Amino acid sequence: MANNVRAGKPTLGRPKKFVDLELVEKLAHIQCTQTEIAATLGVSVDTLARNKHFAEIYKRGSEGGRKSLRRMQFESASKGNITMQIWLGKQYLKQSDHMTSEVRQLPSLSDLSTQELTQVLKKYVGEFPELAAEVDAMDAEYSVVQPTKPASALPAPRPYNGNAR
Repeated sequence: MANNVRAGKPTLGRPKKFVDLELVEKLAHIQCTQTEIAATLGVSVDTLARNKHFAEIYKRGSEGGRKSLRRMQFESASKGNITMQIWLGKQYLKQSDHMTSEVRQLPSLSDLSTQELTQVLKKYVGEFPELAAEVDAMDAEYSVVQPTKPASALPAPRPYNGNAR
């Protein structure tokens, strides 16, 4: 009871919690949340909010931290950090990576004539030289034979029933 008596008068309630405003500013500078600051100081967020200087100190610390971070980013970009230059360009200059995709509907290979199919293959061989050996192998294995009977005289193809022979 001796602790609660000051100059002969008893004090009521819990003792006041000390809020280290200098530490609050340092923690806000490194972008700590109010919850993190309260936990570090061993008080509740409500206790921080009741401190008449907390909001001002917290705002000053967090703004100072953002300003320092931005300054370091610009210094990094100025020293040639390409990634930082791109990121800052996107943030402040409204730059972006534009991707365009083109989708073309190609005709079915079965709809192409032999001459058109040959042209398509030549084009792809030109674009993808590694396919040339495969195309040459196909040319060696297969040849186009013109039917001796008109198409109407040929028997109708049998439907595929899923059994391989």
